[in-house]
Amino acid sequence: MTTHLRDGIRSEVLGGGRWAAGGFTLIEVMVALAILGMSALVLLDAHFNALRLHADTRDQVLTQQFLEEAMGQAELQVMAGSLSGSGNFGNRYPDYSYSFAAQPAGTQQGLPLYEVVVSVKGPSSGSESNSPEDNQMTMYIYHLGQ
Repeated sequence: MTTHLRDGIRSEVLGGGRWAAGGFTLIEVMVALAILGMSALVLLDAHFNALRLHADTRDQVLTQQFLEEAMGQAELQVMAGSLSGSGNFGNRYPDYSYSFAAQPAGTQQGLPLYEVVVSVKGPSSGSESNSPEDNQMTMYIYHLGQ
């Protein structure tokens, strides 16, 4: 076996045939595939974390919108004389419902003041941070009808 160097490429003469060693070895290909695979795993993990964050944010925004709508309904019902009640958000969101309870909190300038606690219940998201206290809101309103 003799080795020749021609144009910067090493070639070996083996039994009458020539073989140029200008390609990649199996080890180099395996290392490149391992790096590519680990990079793909990191990117997939980042993608799924972004999807999870998007879903959590969507649920929080939806719950906040429902709380605000329920606060408006509760205010109207307290003004009409009902100190407790419940309802839902229609056929589009059948898994969500709200309830409220009002209690006298004193009087201000001769007008009765009520503390109203509104809570929204929805499907469990499976996360530990979604406790019932997170889905409640308290407001104070005057009852102008009395």
